[in-house]
Amino acid sequence: MHQLRSIGKESVSERELFVMSVPDVAALPERMSLPSPHFVALLALDASEVPDDAIQQLAKNLLSSGCAFFTAWGPDCERVHDLFDSVANSYEPVIMTTWEHDEPLDEAIWNFLYVTHPDEGYWDTCRSSVAITVGNADWSTQVERRLRDMDSLNRDVVT
Repeated sequence: MHQLRSIGKESVSERELFVMSVPDVAALPERMSLPSPHFVALLALDASEVPDDAIQQLAKNLLSSGCAFFTAWGPDCERVHDLFDSVANSYEPVIMTTWEHDEPLDEAIWNFLYVTHPDEGYWDTCRSSVAITVGNADWSTQVERRLRDMDSLNRDVVT
């Protein structure tokens, strides 16, 4: 599943949902083509052995593709977040970012769906959400399963 795939729509934000799974950071495309100019991104990555310059390049690629809200999850996600922020700090309107370092993946997915609200400058043009998993087939399977069955995700995370 190295290609960006549409898997439906989230009913609250009405964003179209996409998933992508790649074996490593270098396999991520330089540019993503989405139906809306801006999008929300969830990146599930074990970055503990990924060099800073590779993460900064990933940030540049996501930003040039239209990322308006970025969430990092996985080992060393705080560093990923900080490096992404360092690349995004000159953007206007502001690019919102967060990390989910102590949260289970299901909670990060839930937050990605229901808590990620980009700056109001992107409100009308941010109509897509992209969940990217890197190097972990189990995470990829979990993300896709949860995005395809949001009722189950809600039952398990909210209750």
